[in-house]
Amino acid sequence: MLHWKTPQKTSAEKTLTSISLDDRLNPGRIKLARMRRGWNQAKLASRLGLTDRTVRAYETMGAPPNALSELADALGFPEGYFTLPSEPTVETESIRFRAGRATTRRQRDAAVAAGASGIEVDRWIAERFTLPKVDLPTLEGETPRFAATMLRSLWGLGSRPLPNLIQLAEFRGIRVNGLPEVAASVDAYSTWYEGFPHVFLARSKTPERARFDLAHEIGHLVLHRHRGPGSRAEEEREADAFASEFLMPAESVVEYLPPNPTIDEILRVKRAFAVSAMALTYTVHKLGRMTDWIYRTTCTALSQRGFRGGEPDGMVSYERSRVFPQILASSKLGVVTGKRIALELRIPVEDVRAAMLDAELHAVPDGPGQRLVDRVRQSAPDRTGRRPARSGARAEGLRPV
Repeated sequence: MLHWKTPQKTSAEKTLTSISLDDRLNPGRIKLARMRRGWNQAKLASRLGLTDRTVRAYETMGAPPNALSELADALGFPEGYFTLPSEPTVETESIRFRAGRATTRRQRDAAVAAGASGIEVDRWIAERFTLPKVDLPTLEGETPRFAATMLRSLWGLGSRPLPNLIQLAEFRGIRVNGLPEVAASVDAYSTWYEGFPHVFLARSKTPERARFDLAHEIGHLVLHRHRGPGSRAEEEREADAFASEFLMPAESVVEYLPPNPTIDEILRVKRAFAVSAMALTYTVHKLGRMTDWIYRTTCTALSQRGFRGGEPDGMVSYERSRVFPQILASSKLGVVTGKRIALELRIPVEDVRAAMLDAELHAVPDGPGQRLVDRVRQSAPDRTGRRPARSGARAEGLRPV
């Protein structure tokens, strides 16, 4: 007869079980910090000189107080982070990642952990400033293209080129945060947390791609909020179709581009709508406005010009937040900096700066009529900071065909 031998407790585990739960370091924050670094439990155990089993115990039951300094040093987090009582709990299963197949589990975990820091930054801001109310309908059950058309209508956008998409999202109550470099391969993801829609952007590719990523995530937020387990591949296709129609409405494509447009015509319209040349070409073909043969030859020609992996002569910079610079420029609470927020939240300052889309690099003083925090404006800005034109206005440089 076989007898299973009960594993003997390590000395670290014996020490842990002798300490009350209230005196232990927060297990959830230990796990989040480890995920944020893109490490598995074995790597953290190696850094601490402990067994994998002990680290698993730390992440389920908490760590002893005497492990605080070693954990903080190994993980690069302030000591106070591990003594805080609670942490944002984001269920990975509820997250829809816009990531390539090569993205690893550790990279996804790092993105989730960075998102938890982003949520804490959002809480810090919301407790001190009045942000725009959420104005994002649930459009589940609608087709992606109809949902995009409906959202444009509800937001009074008509069929014209969209303004700065980050600022438009912020104006409608969507929390938009950045991701650190370790999570760059994730591209973007979104989730609803405590009734607020959150989008996290890596912005590791072109500014045009970042706009599409944000539109894609808005599609997930309106189409898939309450959807149960299903085909993630199908959801990704739906979010892509939503983003395409949201950024490049079929009505506008027909209005501004003739059938089988030339490359010069495509480039002119793509600059006006701030989308990638490849995405616009795909949309034109998908709408039946371009033959298969011309579509293939156009894609080949665009690839030869460098549009497959980049966007020559495209947007000169990523779109910027309006909320974060106003927070940093506010005198309401004294001087506000990323370092101050990090100290109060006890998280690494680089995580705060990433979450705030590196706004400290571009902070400008407040001006009249430009507030998104403290009060809600009547209209969202365009990419140049001006109020948007009426729905029927023509986009600059565009003429109907």
